[in-house]
Amino acid sequence: MPHLFRSAPSQNRYYAWFSALHTRIDLLLLGSLSESEFETAETAVRSELLAVEHLGNRFDPGSELSRAVRSSIPAPSLSPVFGGSSAAPPFAEHSPSPLLSPALFNLLSRCLQAHRETGGLFDITVNSPDFVPGLINSVELIPDNDSGSGYLRLHNASIILDLSGILKGYALERLRLLLPEFGVTDALINLGNSSILSLGQNPSDIPPGHCLTTSGNATADRRHIRNPLTGHFVNGQRQVSVTTADAVEGEIQATTRFILSAIEA
Repeated sequence: MPHLFRSAPSQNRYYAWFSALHTRIDLLLLGSLSESEFETAETAVRSELLAVEHLGNRFDPGSELSRAVRSSIPAPSLSPVFGGSSAAPPFAEHSPSPLLSPALFNLLSRCLQAHRETGGLFDITVNSPDFVPGLINSVELIPDNDSGSGYLRLHNASIILDLSGILKGYALERLRLLLPEFGVTDALINLGNSSILSLGQNPSDIPPGHCLTTSGNATADRRHIRNPLTGHFVNGQRQVSVTTADAVEGEIQATTRFILSAIEA
């Protein structure tokens, strides 16, 4: 979409919206930059969000996450045929994925840490087709001290690793570091109305440097978040919003508190 630019005596404003991360992105940049300088910053934001998609979008078979999951799940080995029938093919020994990028390894490590910290309420395996509570224990990360990264090993062939509950917060933290490189210190970045980052001075009530994160069901028939302790979807129209200094922490807290609100209702 063409951007909107307004020149003002004290502060120029640049607005654009586009699609990324399977949602709408609204970008408001403010400051003394020129229109062309704001355009350069917008291009950098688009590239950064595309890089996040290539890193952790489970729906993209070419993403690093998808490739790591495929490579760490063993393929069935052939079984001999006895009397016209064959036994169920055993799976080969579980082997680790190729070396992950530090970005993906650290993100997966944070997800496993969040699972422990929340008593199991944050679980990136919850959308696996054969999910059962505790499935995440089949996910193993093997550090590689020489590279600062490591390897992924999955001990269950049905596992899906879904980072959608944390990826927008991760993207906002990357944009927090990126924008000052282009001279942007005041901004409001809205990812799908559920993850919003406030930087510096901007027309919002979110404290500067903080993120507002919302999790829940906008309508009574919306069912998209599972309780990992039971495997059941959380029903009912309810939403929980939190304000945090770290957008990744905000994603974890919003999801956890939303599930808790249903348990305690």
